[in-house]
Amino acid sequence: MPEATRLNLTLDVDFASRTIIGSSEITVLPTDPSLKSIHLDLRQAKVTGAFVSGKAALWDYEDFWSTTSSPPFKESARTIHQYDQFEDKLAPVIHENLSGELVVHFPRGVKVQPQDPFTTALSFGNSPSLSRHESPEIAATPSLARTDLYNAFVPITVRVEFRLTEPTMGLTFIEKNSEHRYEHAYTFSNPYGISTSSWLPCVDGLWERCSWEFEITVPKTIGDIKRAQADGIEHDKDEEDSERDIVVVCIGDLQQEATHLFDHSKKTVTFVLTSPVAAQHVGFAIGPFVQTNLSELKESDEDDGNHSSSSVEVYAYALPGRQDEVVNTCMFMHKAMEFFVREYSSYPFGSFSLCFVEDALDDMEPCSGLAIVSDRYLFPGDIIDQIYPVTKYLTTLLASQWSSVNIVPKNWNSLWVTIGICRYISGVFLRRLMGNNEYRFRLKKDAERICDLDIGRQPIGHPDLEFPIDKSTLDFIGLKAPLILHILDRRLTKSGGSFGLTRVIPKIFWQAMSGDLTNGCLSTSHFQRLCEKVSHAKLDSFFQEWVLGSGYPIFRITQRFNKKKMFIEMGIRQVQNVEMPKTGELREESFVKDAKKYLHGESLESTVRPIFTGPMTIRIHEADGTPYEHVVNIKDSFTKLDIQYNTKYKRLKRHLRNRDKPSANVVVASAATSGEPIDDGELDGVLLHSLGDVLSTDNDMEEWRLTEWTKEEEDQMTNEAFEWLRVDSDFEWICMIYINQPDYMYASQLQQDRDVVAQYECIRYFADAKPSPIYSTILVRTLMDRRYYYGIRTEAALTLAKYAIADLDWIGRYHLLKAFQVMFCFPDSLIPQANDFSDFSTYFLQKAIPLALSEVKDGTGQTPLPIKEFLLDLLRYNENSNNTFSDCYYLGVLMTAISNAMSKPPEQTPQFNFDFTFDVNGKGANGVNDKSAEAKFVEKAMVEIERCQRIDQWMPSYQNVVSTVAISIKGKLSQLGTINPSVRDLLHYTHAGLFDTLRLTAFSAILSIPDLYTAPESKTTLRYVFKTILTDHSYHVRLWLIKLLGRSLGKISMHKYGGSGKLGGGVGTFLIVEESGTEIAESRKDEYRRSNVEGCIDIVKEQFSEVDILKTGFWELLTSPALGVLEKRILLDICGIIYDVRPTRIVKLRFPNRTEIVAKNLGRGKIKFYRADKPRPLPRLAPIIDLPRSSGAGTDMESMTVTLPLPQNRIKLNIKIK
Repeated sequence: MPEATRLNLTLDVDFASRTIIGSSEITVLPTDPSLKSIHLDLRQAKVTGAFVSGKAALWDYEDFWSTTSSPPFKESARTIHQYDQFEDKLAPVIHENLSGELVVHFPRGVKVQPQDPFTTALSFGNSPSLSRHESPEIAATPSLARTDLYNAFVPITVRVEFRLTEPTMGLTFIEKNSEHRYEHAYTFSNPYGISTSSWLPCVDGLWERCSWEFEITVPKTIGDIKRAQADGIEHDKDEEDSERDIVVVCIGDLQQEATHLFDHSKKTVTFVLTSPVAAQHVGFAIGPFVQTNLSELKESDEDDGNHSSSSVEVYAYALPGRQDEVVNTCMFMHKAMEFFVREYSSYPFGSFSLCFVEDALDDMEPCSGLAIVSDRYLFPGDIIDQIYPVTKYLTTLLASQWSSVNIVPKNWNSLWVTIGICRYISGVFLRRLMGNNEYRFRLKKDAERICDLDIGRQPIGHPDLEFPIDKSTLDFIGLKAPLILHILDRRLTKSGGSFGLTRVIPKIFWQAMSGDLTNGCLSTSHFQRLCEKVSHAKLDSFFQEWVLGSGYPIFRITQRFNKKKMFIEMGIRQVQNVEMPKTGELREESFVKDAKKYLHGESLESTVRPIFTGPMTIRIHEADGTPYEHVVNIKDSFTKLDIQYNTKYKRLKRHLRNRDKPSANVVVASAATSGEPIDDGELDGVLLHSLGDVLSTDNDMEEWRLTEWTKEEEDQMTNEAFEWLRVDSDFEWICMIYINQPDYMYASQLQQDRDVVAQYECIRYFADAKPSPIYSTILVRTLMDRRYYYGIRTEAALTLAKYAIADLDWIGRYHLLKAFQVMFCFPDSLIPQANDFSDFSTYFLQKAIPLALSEVKDGTGQTPLPIKEFLLDLLRYNENSNNTFSDCYYLGVLMTAISNAMSKPPEQTPQFNFDFTFDVNGKGANGVNDKSAEAKFVEKAMVEIERCQRIDQWMPSYQNVVSTVAISIKGKLSQLGTINPSVRDLLHYTHAGLFDTLRLTAFSAILSIPDLYTAPESKTTLRYVFKTILTDHSYHVRLWLIKLLGRSLGKISMHKYGGSGKLGGGVGTFLIVEESGTEIAESRKDEYRRSNVEGCIDIVKEQFSEVDILKTGFWELLTSPALGVLEKRILLDICGIIYDVRPTRIVKLRFPNRTEIVAKNLGRGKIKFYRADKPRPLPRLAPIIDLPRSSGAGTDMESMTVTLPLPQNRIKLNIKIK
């Protein structure tokens, strides 16, 4: 297989016709003297010429993707039940290794010739690339021998000329459809491996690397684009924009920009990238972008301290009018660049550019030195909620330049390494930027999420990938891989003198830049060897358990203090083999993938490892308050420990009996002011160094209805040998830990331990424990203490909702209301004050408390009416006119809280209305207004939500967040049967021109209606959905609409709705109905069916397999050239769930008729002649005609010959297969 060393690309971009005319010149090094042809990847383009070493050549081009959308295939007598034939046709494109659609044959006179080693220098000094046909093990051989082999033959140049019109994959044109949009075009690299070859003849993939040169010809200005359009008419209001220059943002360094030689309305821009990169990481964007130099945002003191990184420029490009948002969104990027260069390695490319474009996917694959990003990530300075997620995303894009672009995985099983390193170092920067508490708190939340998701999944070292790979399917690897590196770093650091990954990662980057890392490919084995070399320890067990294995350990820990031996006896038992389920919970987003695996006979269960091994740190805070750490090596399923006790003093008093005494903070502050020493008696009974010591006076205790520990409980605390203990205090495990220590030890840990993870563990304990008034007191004090990290305070608020029960006199509800009243309302009133979000910590609390209140339920499962009215008042009296920051996300939280409180439907379940009307009058069947209090509240709440929605239409919020939340609420409540909004109300928000998130939310609400797929009057709505998928200008909307179709199948099959066109309340219905034993048994049987994949598949087939509108719609989507490979692969997965393959086809035969000419006398000399057909009786043919099924992608169904046994009367038949 020859190796490409350089690719020169010439492109002429025509916006008027959405066409690209170009040529690709590839320099290859032959490795076989008998080479006669070159295989290249290319689809959806028309090849107009091919040349080898300057001579015209013949070529063979079989575009597997285009043939499936050609008229012969589409118009043949196929139905959706023959989708398997379509899948066979598409198989070469949805395979791990592309076969190379374009074959260029060497012309006569062109041969592979040996090269003179004495006259030719090694002009290709870069490490050779890995061939797709070559195993990673062979590629691991020393590069010197292969370099000699490559230079044994003279390089050959292959030039392919092509034309690309209205592409649907890899490249997109954005047309101007409103005064706020500008025409531009850009490439995208999702899915992996086929995107670049969809607009460029090349050898696509991650392992075919070469240097690049781009020569792109574009119009000079926007006005030149308009003049080139056939119907382009410039308006006066566009005169200013018409003079805006068209900018090309591309990989590599800008070499020159010159006016076109023949057309002075165009210009040619040249870029050169000398570093070898794969075609996967090649891209450009063209449009009227405005450049912002982010490196100029650094302050003078920063500039003086970082001379080494000043040469790396960071740029941002955005469409006109977004410059302020660009600066606000990307102001930290130069700091991130300086951090990565200083801590890890020099930047592998010349500069880094961010280009914000419209209608792009949320998760775009970065290019070398360039990241094309959706403009949905831009936000103004008055938005708070986007700060962390956008900062994290953009930091990850920058970190991917080192790991994921410059360094690529050696194979797909090593994909976790590059993703993990990229996200790990971005997390380290975020810790430097936003603080250790933010970093550790979110790390703990990620570990909890892994414990929820890592059930029945494949190991990240052997991922379950579907080709072509959609980057969004790698989210779980992106979640787990950096956390594995975190715990690996902790273990390496403790292995003795090692600096952990701070030495490993820079060494990997240095090896990639020096050429020691062959082809820039990093494997799991190489990474493991490097970690072992740095730490001087074997890591086989670690990688077997966490990388090549799945699941996580569950520890049950018992402890007891032995006073006689002065030991703490502890037992650590791993119970994951017993307590962890074999299969994960069914989820809407993964239903299609799980169903596909089940239908293909793949197991949905994962093997749970009975034992995880490794060191574990146990920290015991003994009686004198000193923490003692003990490192234990876990080797077996049960580990018994005897930990030596060190303190001989009596346990300090941690709880106040006399609340009139001052706190320790007051005593220490007073002593510091007076200069007098502190008397030990002054601290007697005082809580030392304690958080949560607020609300401790008698007035506070009475006003807040607080509870203290009883005398017996305090005496019991005093007699304890230690304050509390923590297992895995250094966060070295991804696990679930249950410790049997008393509740007052958790209270001490929450108040005494400064580690945010330790505090969060205590909050989780109180959330799972049996509710008690003392727990509610501890939580509300945590909520009101400003010294706690805001994440802990919000978790405390959410946990308080579980203490709002009748057994505790609704103490949790009282504490939540009291806290909100004190912090955000007028004195002695529940009327909220005007918003002030200047304190971000308080802002997140102001959002958390209403959400917590919405989870308060009474004995009937409803939120109490006073809570509903309070939440409604918060929305009704919200005042933000004098606030510096926007309240759009706060309004969204208030509306969400109100919808959570309305989760139980009113007494009368309405029928979903497809007649495009909206009538909520609350009248009964007899026309009398018999609304209940709940129904009246629903009506008032919907009035307020629609008021906010209308205001958002007149004065749009940031990305229409308010309308998006309102539509989401209507969709959720309509599924529960609480309201019945009209379809027209939802369709109004699906039109092009609105924000993609708002449109997709409306489509999701529509597609989640069960009656949509069965009601005859809903066919128009379904046709509109299919038409949008085919014709919408946004690739992001088209792709996600198809995904929403699959998710809606999962949602409808997993949840039970009412029949006869009604939307019920789910599996646990809200109506109390007396059922017979048979009905109860049937209900349980149906509930069981909906809890497993097999039953859900059966439900989908029963409900949707015979719906004609779905059959025609799916077949039209599959055979349309407007959709790309990824969209069609998802559609094939959906069809495989709904429809059974039928290996037969219907043959229509037209029998001859006997024709007679009949004359009819009409009178007055008029005679009418007409043809009268008298059909003959049908002859009896053979009962069944079976057509052979296609055996592979190469079988041509149009050329089949059908032999029919004729009847005895010898009728001649003309048979035509349609």
